[in-house]
Amino acid sequence: MASASKRRESGSRKGATYILRRVQRAWGESPFYQAQLRGPAPDRLLSQPNDPFTPDKDLALSIARGRLVLGSEAIDCEDDIARIWDMVEKDGPLHAFLQEFSWLRHLSVMGDEGRTVARQLTLSWLDHYEKWSPEAWNPYCVSERLVHLCAYHPMLLSNVDALWRSRLLTSMARQTRHLARTAHRADTGFDRLMTALGLSIAGYCLPGCEGAAERGLEIVRRELRLQIRPDGGHMSRNPSRQLKLSIRLQMISKAIEARGFSPPGFLRHAAARTTAMASFFRCADGRLAVFNGGYEDDGRAVLSVQKALDPESVSTDFARHSGYHKLTAGRALVLVDTGDDAASSAFKSTGSLHFSSGRSRIVVNCGNGGHRASEWHNALEQRAAHSALSFLSAGVTFGQISHRRAEDNKGQLLEFERQLLSPQLIEARYVRRLFLAAGGSNLRGEEILTGLPYEVAAAASWRFHLHPCIRASLARDRRSILLLLPNKEGWRFKSSCPVLGLEKTVYCGEGNSPVASEQIVLAASAFDQKADGPPAVKWAFQRLDAV
Repeated sequence: MASASKRRESGSRKGATYILRRVQRAWGESPFYQAQLRGPAPDRLLSQPNDPFTPDKDLALSIARGRLVLGSEAIDCEDDIARIWDMVEKDGPLHAFLQEFSWLRHLSVMGDEGRTVARQLTLSWLDHYEKWSPEAWNPYCVSERLVHLCAYHPMLLSNVDALWRSRLLTSMARQTRHLARTAHRADTGFDRLMTALGLSIAGYCLPGCEGAAERGLEIVRRELRLQIRPDGGHMSRNPSRQLKLSIRLQMISKAIEARGFSPPGFLRHAAARTTAMASFFRCADGRLAVFNGGYEDDGRAVLSVQKALDPESVSTDFARHSGYHKLTAGRALVLVDTGDDAASSAFKSTGSLHFSSGRSRIVVNCGNGGHRASEWHNALEQRAAHSALSFLSAGVTFGQISHRRAEDNKGQLLEFERQLLSPQLIEARYVRRLFLAAGGSNLRGEEILTGLPYEVAAAASWRFHLHPCIRASLARDRRSILLLLPNKEGWRFKSSCPVLGLEKTVYCGEGNSPVASEQIVLAASAFDQKADGPPAVKWAFQRLDAV
């Protein structure tokens, strides 16, 4: 009966969504709504936002040939680039990539050839979607498209006839007015914030759209108050989103300054805090640590945020409100997620860690499969896709968290404790202790489970996902694992666990196709728990030249 009720409820929701989309489509295509988008036609753009992300020349060449592959999607236009809008599916990451016009960034490195392809693609888009369509005029897509059009408008508008210039600028102004009416309808909180920022950027770049820009700032003010934590972290706790937010806040501030105005105080304050938090996740290789659906991201973009950081700001090793700790010593960096994921339906990453030495990443989390099929995305959200504790059985849930840290001349200690919940557990807890020795040559850990019966504790395992650049091999004694880093450093992993597992895994932290890698697995079932009780597993990463 319950399942039948859920099916009826799901069917009702789908039916309501379908009817709503039909109504929105009819209204969007109506002459009444189209008349509301009319207004002054701009003849130029007043500023050019700086897009700090690095273009990909190989991707630009693929676009120019009409052959695109993104995740599990592929398209081949056979050199007729204008057909791409007819061939692409109306949903999925490839459709989003094309509709958001981020391909302008990549084509910008191809000179005149890239300019020609960009104009062909833009003209074809105007022929297909200039009036209105639900998939192309989605608020978030419109916002991203306008930002990229503003950032790369010289590619499309330099040395062109007046008719083409007028058509494109008029379309941008109409999209901006549409966005002023619909920005609040973006699907998620982060999308609403990005949409509002894009609206303000476009509004200040296009003459005659100042009212839309002010509407965008109103939404930005509200969403920043709702989504940004006191330490400057975004509520998603996603480093890649943090980076993008910081960059967009810098964009809007400069767009306002280009008009001769001073950015409002709330905007300057938010930009400073979010920039400091984005810099918190920067690793020695110049990219971001991978947590909560983020990617390593682009080193050039991260550097632009780093340069914008207030030189008088005080760096911190503890983001209290976002729930991250940082341990540093010598060349070693350890980042630990101590935030609460119990209420989240997304990434279960609490307790996970990132460990690197110099520019070489050693222990990572698997990343985000959002550009792949849904089963990839779902799998990478699970605890087993993180360098943390996971249970094979679904009977254990995680409760309240506490954490504390200490430091002396020997090193830094971080202790993370979390309550374990299930109907048969009483006072069950999990404790992870991490100690990074002074000099950074030794990272030691201790994993403690208390209050668990044998059958529950036996389902526990601790995983250390290795970055694909690491060459790992089980030592002859099978009691340790040797690690060779790209910088030629050698490390040894040792543990009190009777059996060390070296298993296959995947890494999606670079944002491209999954890359094969390996993971170290410590299984609680390897202990004789009936005799010894719940395990206290000890482990260590030791640099060989310091052993």
